[in-house]
Amino acid sequence: MSEKDQQDRDLVLKFLSGVKDPALKKDIISLGFVKDLQVDGKQIKIKLSLTSPGCPHKDEILSDIVRSLEGYSVIIEVTHNVLSGSFVRKEGTRKVKNIIAVGSGKGGVGKSTVSILLAYALKKLGAKVGIIDLDFYGATIPSMLGSSFVQEVNESGLLIPPLHQGIKIISLAYFVPQNSSVIWRGPMLSKAVHDFMEKVDWGELDYLIADLPPGTGDVPITLGQDRLINAAIIVSTPQPAAVNVALKLIDTFKKLNVPVLGGLENMSYFICPNSKEKVELFGSRYFKEKLEEIGLPYLGALPFVPQLRELEDVGVKEENISYIIDDIIPVAQELTCRLSVLNYQISERPFFLNIPKKK
Repeated sequence: MSEKDQQDRDLVLKFLSGVKDPALKKDIISLGFVKDLQVDGKQIKIKLSLTSPGCPHKDEILSDIVRSLEGYSVIIEVTHNVLSGSFVRKEGTRKVKNIIAVGSGKGGVGKSTVSILLAYALKKLGAKVGIIDLDFYGATIPSMLGSSFVQEVNESGLLIPPLHQGIKIISLAYFVPQNSSVIWRGPMLSKAVHDFMEKVDWGELDYLIADLPPGTGDVPITLGQDRLINAAIIVSTPQPAAVNVALKLIDTFKKLNVPVLGGLENMSYFICPNSKEKVELFGSRYFKEKLEEIGLPYLGALPFVPQLRELEDVGVKEENISYIIDDIIPVAQELTCRLSVLNYQISERPFFLNIPKKK
């Protein structure tokens, strides 16, 4: 490279160092977002790698780049490289970057539906996704998706999870007859959680969605105490009876040092097909107000969609619910952005758990 070419390149880098990621509060050069830069006179090609798929700040960053390089002809190729979270990786999850728990506290608020929609939305944004069904007493993810399973293991003896429309899934429902009950006490539940993490070959995933059972029992306690997840979101209807129990799960995760990225309101309203009137089935604002009181983000509200319930009875297919997935895309974008910020902050300021020694 000639001295003139080097000077041109240094000048462009100087301009780009003035462009900041609004969420991470640092410039794109020091963050390592610029993976390749080609400068040929006034012609510039940039390969930009952001930290989350469908980054909600992408357009702002691109506009700032073009503005900083006024007078140049700029071509920008955008990719993403999801930041890895801080959690204890087991044999099956060594290549998983993030494990996000989806909990509700109270049952019947559509938590499993949200887990499925979130997985589809993340996949649509370009992420590699899986769902781990940890609702052992009421495992329904396979039936809601119409997913079947032929048991296979890899050369290491790890179970190969079935791939349903590009999403990896594991659930106890694959191994237990439909009408058979699961009568397990705490130690068995904890072991099952670890087995699904350790003995399943999840491969390379950006996000593994952990669908939790209702309540604050052994499953969320195991996930938190053993540091098997790096974040959680809480799902609730706006109804006070559901919200007040959801707040207990938030408190549980707080005590277990699990970051809660926010709360998502489900079945918030219904659009009457005849009058087009918006009907708030379970009241309004209570969940949002309670989240504001404790300083947690409100991630948004999803409608009650009768057609989705009908589809889940026979097995949801992505192409049949694309209009519903679009409703949760902004939630997925906000969620992954907040997770990127969390992961970046932890990487900058790593923390250590002080575990008391046994006497």
